Amino acid sequence: MKKTVTTLSRGMLVTALAAGGILVAGNPATAAESAAGPINACSATQKKEFATSGYDTDVHLKLCVVPRTGGWLVSADGGWTDGGGVRKFDNFDIQVRLERNDKDVLVSLCDITAEINRADSGRIQCQTKVHKTENQKGLSADGKVLYDLDADGAGGYTWALTGSPRLT
Repeated sequence: MKKTVTTLSRGMLVTALAAGGILVAGNPATAAESAAGPINACSATQKKEFATSGYDTDVHLKLCVVPRTGGWLVSADGGWTDGGGVRKFDNFDIQVRLERNDKDVLVSLCDITAEINRADSGRIQCQTKVHKTENQKGLSADGKVLYDLDADGAGGYTWALTGSPRLT
């Protein structure tokens, strides 16, 4: 079951400024704009330690539905530590999905095998293209990591990520 997040509807945004009680009226830049800035629907940060050669490799990721001009995208943001040095993975792919009511709208796959094998630490950002729509209702982020540990002889594994709350 997914949680829901409410965003502001289009139209006039009225904000009372506390220092003097002045009212300012304006139209939000996107359907998910508030007085504090854009509203993103994100999962909690998810962490996994992989039993790799040398030091175990640690990965952390957060999935978010992010507003862009005229639409929405999904972004997996995070990073890793204790990579590199020796070959860690035969494969490390991140799949991100923009979903509407649990049905795929856009899917992207990011292969970071070379980067995680080469560097001790690094930043991860994997995004879908922008889905051109002003209707955010039911949109959520989901994803998984497809990985194959080097020299374990067991083949590939899947780390299913917890999706973001749905926008309403």
